[in-house]
Amino acid sequence: MKRRDGRQPWTPPPPGTVDVKVPDSLHALIEILAEEAHNNWARQRLSEGWRYGRRLSRRRRTHPLLVPYSALTHAQQEADRVVAMGSVKVILRHGYTLQEPAGR
Repeated sequence: MKRRDGRQPWTPPPPGTVDVKVPDSLHALIEILAEEAHNNWARQRLSEGWRYGRRLSRRRRTHPLLVPYSALTHAQQEADRVVAMGSVKVILRHGYTLQEPAGR
């Protein structure tokens, strides 16, 4: 089905990371990345004039997720974890290495 502008809808390719195993030692990193992703998103929104609001309103620029990561529901945190996990898998798929810092 074509869009109104005549272009075909874009479908992203399947991830090339389905078979990438992330070591258990990197799960703490995934949580750090997930929280940082949320914080980056929030900083961007705040810099654009958005503020916390109980309801999402583009007109008023309010968003209910402009709260600390720890205040998000498990499901909301999980959305950030999925992105973080995908990023770690891409890093590993391309041959880079990640390891837990010494002393942990």
